[in-house]
Amino acid sequence: MSEDKNREEGFQLFRKGLVRRLSSTHYLAKVAAHEGWKLIELRDGKWNCDCNSKEAPCAHLHAAQLLRTTSRVPTEQIDGAFLKCRYCSSPDIARCGFRYNARGISRRYRCNDCQRKFSIPHIQNTLQTNPSQLVWLLNEVGMLTTKLTELLSELNNRIDTLENGTLETSSTDQ
Repeated sequence: MSEDKNREEGFQLFRKGLVRRLSSTHYLAKVAAHEGWKLIELRDGKWNCDCNSKEAPCAHLHAAQLLRTTSRVPTEQIDGAFLKCRYCSSPDIARCGFRYNARGISRRYRCNDCQRKFSIPHIQNTLQTNPSQLVWLLNEVGMLTTKLTELLSELNNRIDTLENGTLETSSTDQ
């Protein structure tokens, strides 16, 4: 029963934005009763919290795991109409540009309530992001090239027959 309670408390910590990611193996969770932060880290393949809780998965660990799993939502599932601030969950956000880095382009947002900024990966609708459109385009180019080759060879044959016909008529005139 206490695991369910810890899971619920962890969800509340996550929902209130009281969890911060330091690195892929280190997270901070704000302690509800105090003004301090607890460190959650991946050590020897196991997640550990420095709250010294008797229960194995404490509320801070649940909150860090929630943040860890939700930060990897596929970009296709992100809907701009339902975006909320990742820190305070406010729907009052505004776009404020792009971030360009080694992982690609991210759309930047600014929360009008807590004044913090956050990024969400941005997909550009180009041929590079949609291989089926690229395959279709290459197929069309191939068919057009084939058709153009046939038309040019037919035109070349007509020119040859016209030249041969005019040469024959000029030789018979003499």
